Amino acid sequence: MKRIWHVSLCVALWCACTFSVLAMDTAPADAASAPAVAEHTQPVVITDPAVHMKNTNKYYITSGRVYDTVTGTMEEISREKTGLPQDTGRYYYRVEKNLTGDYFYSVKAYDTDSHILIGSYFVAKDDSCVWKLQDNDDAILILGTPEKLLEKADVTVYPGKLPMGSFGILRVRMPGRLPYDIKVTSLNPSVADISEKMNIVPKSEGKADLVIDLRMGNTVRTITRTVKVIETADSSDYDSGHRPIGIGIGIGWGDGWHHHGHGGIGIWV
Repeated sequence: MKRIWHVSLCVALWCACTFSVLAMDTAPADAASAPAVAEHTQPVVITDPAVHMKNTNKYYITSGRVYDTVTGTMEEISREKTGLPQDTGRYYYRVEKNLTGDYFYSVKAYDTDSHILIGSYFVAKDDSCVWKLQDNDDAILILGTPEKLLEKADVTVYPGKLPMGSFGILRVRMPGRLPYDIKVTSLNPSVADISEKMNIVPKSEGKADLVIDLRMGNTVRTITRTVKVIETADSSDYDSGHRPIGIGIGIGWGDGWHHHGHGGIGIWV
């Protein structure tokens, strides 16, 4: 047994020395010779799709009262907020004809020479607010207030009748799909309560009023909705085999607030 131990030890020492030599032989002589690893990915370059387009008037507003109003509003905002060059000859605007969310004009600024996108914005059709859109899905309010925008938000309880044993959700349609914070409180949690994932959980038959707060910056809009909880057998328009898919509205921010949207909300002050 002692001989076997000594032999095993020798073999282990020989392997360790061999591997050490191989590692030394294969190691790069100079750290500078190792291939460099890119620390940051290259940004995506977006160019004006309408540069060589015929009949741009079919898709974009290129002149007239609306064009003058929208671009005039943009020019009234400081360059510090828009991020555009001081020289107006270095860029131009594209104003899409179709409204986004039936509320916003989508405005993009492109470099005059390269036609590369240098700014993307939402301008409210009532001129109440302008948002600068970021690459990381953040949105910064650079003009006005979000008060009228929040009034345009549509909040629906789904389904209208909530059977026991299922759960419901809130559908919030925000123009432009801009990020917002939301808080929901049930005034009768013994009938319907709100889960951590913002699902509506039925507890007993009856009606419950929901108080829904939507917030952008320091501006809050409060909405009330009513949910009716019924027995499954009483639902004529509900298939017990197909329950609604509950989707968490967003990450929790404390004090009952949840954030909806990929990015954050910025309010320029």
